[in-house]
Amino acid sequence: MPAQPRVVGTLLLFGLLLGTGAAFAVRAHATQAGPPLQTEALSVTIPLDDDENWQLLSYSNIPSHDVDFSPLGLRIQVDHSAAPLVYPLSAPMAVARLMVRGRVDGDLRVAPQRQGEEGFDDYVFRAGLVLTGSRRLGGFRRRFAPEWVRRLYALALPNQGISNVRFFNVGTDPGQIGQRRVHPLSDLLEEEVVAVPRADGAFEFDVPLTPPVEVVAVWLSSDGDDTGSVFTVFVERITLSGAAAP
Repeated sequence: MPAQPRVVGTLLLFGLLLGTGAAFAVRAHATQAGPPLQTEALSVTIPLDDDENWQLLSYSNIPSHDVDFSPLGLRIQVDHSAAPLVYPLSAPMAVARLMVRGRVDGDLRVAPQRQGEEGFDDYVFRAGLVLTGSRRLGGFRRRFAPEWVRRLYALALPNQGISNVRFFNVGTDPGQIGQRRVHPLSDLLEEEVVAVPRADGAFEFDVPLTPPVEVVAVWLSSDGDDTGSVFTVFVERITLSGAAAP
């Protein structure tokens, strides 16, 4: 049976934090933006073989994942757990396409028609892009915001802030592909289901972004805490394709 519904799901905590500065625990591998990424023409490939510049965040009172980086890619072991992984880019980038390849071993214990609802807000994989914008932490919220939230906002260019986080989700049923929503508890979070695993667990998506969006960080999320699920995600490749110069 699924776990009892939570008042606020793990993904919602992120949105509420950005809006209210609620309590949140952090374990980060790095406090600065990563070095220049591997580049190929107008594309950058996010490194998945080394944890040096990744930030592993942990939610209060929720088990975290077991995460490994290797030449084969990033492994995320989910066991009734939830934890985002954030990679700050070395500089803001105008992104025109997001390409991801991976696979999942195991099952998410949620019916497609319930996925995303309160108490069932788990996805095997979300690839998020943190976009620049005008939202900033100031005054009361800055005073009480956790350090990682201030650090995330500080990634923006001078005199700018964060707009929102656009997530591209791996769902559970082909009928979900194309579903979009602004998260009901925070307009900072936008989601679209873009893929489902094949029979062998592999998934892949190539999402065009029109017009291109300015990105300061990549946020990966796999969740199994709401539904009491156990599975493993292998992220094999993440590529950001830049917008061509005019």
